[in-house]
Amino acid sequence: MEKVSRRGFLAVTTTAAAAAALGHQPAKAAVNPWVSRLKVADQAAVKVLQFTDVHFFSGIKKMPTLEKQRRQKTVEHLRQLLDLAKPDLFVVTGDLWCDNDGGRGAEYMAFAVEQLSGMGVPWAFTWGNHDQLDDFAAGHKTFAEAKGSLYAGRESNGNYVVSLESASGERLAELFCLNTKTGGMDAEAREFTKSAAKTLDAAGPRPLRIGAFHIPVRQYQDIWDDGSARGIIGEDVCFEEEDRSSLPVLAEAGLKAVICGHDHVNDYSAVSGGVDLIYGRATGVGGYGDEVVRKGAKLYTLDPARKAYEWVSLQLDGVKWRPAPDERRDVREKE
Repeated sequence: MEKVSRRGFLAVTTTAAAAAALGHQPAKAAVNPWVSRLKVADQAAVKVLQFTDVHFFSGIKKMPTLEKQRRQKTVEHLRQLLDLAKPDLFVVTGDLWCDNDGGRGAEYMAFAVEQLSGMGVPWAFTWGNHDQLDDFAAGHKTFAEAKGSLYAGRESNGNYVVSLESASGERLAELFCLNTKTGGMDAEAREFTKSAAKTLDAAGPRPLRIGAFHIPVRQYQDIWDDGSARGIIGEDVCFEEEDRSSLPVLAEAGLKAVICGHDHVNDYSAVSGGVDLIYGRATGVGGYGDEVVRKGAKLYTLDPARKAYEWVSLQLDGVKWRPAPDERRDVREKE
């Protein structure tokens, strides 16, 4: 495959048009409409699979035939990865489709939601900068009402919490799904995080909490620069407009880790300010970077009793990767 950078990828896709606000039927909380609940079978090992940067319809205007082939292959890959991981749920951390060129965003979204709903596994979604629509209210409604969806951001502009619970209703873990729109985490997402944490804290002791969103906070660049991160970096961190003010809010809310996407060829992690900053593994065939970092997903196995977790990057051939304690690979192009 021809090597393509973020700059080149954006050159063949349309730019983001507007600031983004988005079977098995998971239960929605009556008191807190921004909470959805999912009962899990094994409360000692809760498995969450992260897809990110799926990019359905990227390049459709310039190369429609190739795009259709890539789209179909991406759907196949999603199924293969789910079969390999057998998770309790999966979460797509943004850029599910690619923009709203010619007002087709709703069409692209409908296709994407149909694919996710057909996987037979409960799922969640956080908005990415490319997930663009003319009508975001309609988008929130679509995600909230989709089969198998855990989306509870209809009334809170795409910010919500997935509560993972035992058969008896015990809170095991909470997934804070946040909307970073096109500029990164902003005041609205921070205020939601603070308010949601305060409300949930009133219900009892904090369970294991993990945040999920698309655009990384600025400290993702810091942990690489200071040498603490382990893994692979293929491009500078695109934190957009985030100004380092979000991480303290996430820590105060009790989030032990956060997972993101956006940068297709970065797969590393380290703790900063008490929060483990983790990159997901880019998934979609239509996105750039496969020749640098192979496409796949990231599997998290949660141990709620210990408030602990483990993760591996999962490839289509079943290979599981996690960096060695001293592994730091910088494969960025040198100017």
